[in-house]
Amino acid sequence: MWIVFTAVIGAMLITAATVVAVRLIAPEPATVSVHAPATLLVDGKAPPPIPVPAQGSFALATSLDGLVADRDATAVRPIGSVAKAMTALVVLAAHPLELNASGPSITMTNTDVQLYRQAVAEGGSNLRVRAGEVFTERNLLLALLLPSADNIAESLALWVSGNRSAFIARLNATAAAMGMHHTHFADPSGLSNRTVSTAADLVLLAKAVIANPALASVVGTATTELPDGTVLKNLDILLSQQDGWLGIKTGWTGAAGGCLLFADQTFYETGQVITVWGAVLGQPPDSDADPAHPELGEAFASAQSAVVAAIATYASVDLAASPPQVSGSVSTKWGSTTLVQIDNHAPVFAFVRAGAVLRLHLSVLSPRAPLGSGSTVAELTGVLNAKTSVTWKVISNSAIAEPSMWWKLFSG
Repeated sequence: MWIVFTAVIGAMLITAATVVAVRLIAPEPATVSVHAPATLLVDGKAPPPIPVPAQGSFALATSLDGLVADRDATAVRPIGSVAKAMTALVVLAAHPLELNASGPSITMTNTDVQLYRQAVAEGGSNLRVRAGEVFTERNLLLALLLPSADNIAESLALWVSGNRSAFIARLNATAAAMGMHHTHFADPSGLSNRTVSTAADLVLLAKAVIANPALASVVGTATTELPDGTVLKNLDILLSQQDGWLGIKTGWTGAAGGCLLFADQTFYETGQVITVWGAVLGQPPDSDADPAHPELGEAFASAQSAVVAAIATYASVDLAASPPQVSGSVSTKWGSTTLVQIDNHAPVFAFVRAGAVLRLHLSVLSPRAPLGSGSTVAELTGVLNAKTSVTWKVISNSAIAEPSMWWKLFSG
């Protein structure tokens, strides 16, 4: 019994000694408190405004930021000949073309001649055709999209689907598949006031047009000549006035007003490329802007001024140059404390739009004393997008010494 009791006492003494040793040697935890904003403007100021038209509808999106400007962008309106961009997209879905390829030959029939006469009678834009005349698919797409010939829209509908109703069904099915949920086509040309869309929906159409190399080539053609010598001129005058302009499609009817579906691509010295897509609907005429087509003057002016403003807002910026303001402290149970600050960070360059917002995420660490001056106690990460971020270290202003031996023994 005595031997057992002695062993127990010995074990207790060893345990007590171990506890004392651990208390004396083990680092003591410190409490970190940091206050940081949830967001940070990259360059410290709000994004510069992008002008939008005073009336009608407007939407502008960029390849880096999505929608950057809009006005009444979900209002459903007639779109005039802008509809022909979808007609061309559906034609190419049925009969794809390689870039600059001519495609199959199409012979004009008496029906096509009648469609031409109908377009003339309705006062719509048109291209004269003769029975037996042969065009390539590319010829007809150029005639559809440059001078905006209504009869060619109808002829292409018959060529693709055999009848007008079936082609219109394809137009609407394609719009629905693209997410253009507020768009409806009543005809292939857009002459009908029941062919309607929204500026927001049409931005999706603009993206699809530019994504198709053959179609992007056609809408970007300023002028061309058909085999019979007929010269086709693009109604989009900005192709010759605005650097990087990709065109797409003009539109006008009395009900629709001046309309423009457009895109622009800008190459920056940094090597970055920004594509802009947009749509403007319901614009009044402006003879001062384009005397040849006064009905489109305001549409051109609105689109151009918005694109110029948008592309000027992009630049390469050092995300780390303007760190967020933080406050806080590191404190201990034995009364030692120090303030915290953001540590300097090496440059982190990103190509962003002025006024871009970093979303800030704070991660607090669990430091233990002793703690040297400049020790990392937290990390603050600013996220701009899935590929761009910067992480600042939050550091202690001064050192925190470990507690005294007596505090460890009796207060720890």
